[in-house]
Amino acid sequence: MLRTVGKIRNGDEVLVIFDQGNPPVFVDIATEVSEEDGIVRLGFAAITQNGDGIPKATVVARLRIPKDLAWQLCRTLKDLEE
Repeated sequence: MLRTVGKIRNGDEVLVIFDQGNPPVFVDIATEVSEEDGIVRLGFAAITQNGDGIPKATVVARLRIPKDLAWQLCRTLKDLEE
């Protein structure tokens, strides 16, 4: 079910936010951090352990975002500390 959940300003534009109800993903570690041609590539994994007792890192999310958005994310996370 697609729901409208609000609005957000992006520069001079106002965008309507839609939520498809995707479940949140929990991650434990970053597996990839790189940048090429202004696109930041981030990969994240969750640590799991099967009955064999060997811990495994399973990639659960990959993000490809413009570098300016990555810096905006950094600033927003830093603001959480204050």
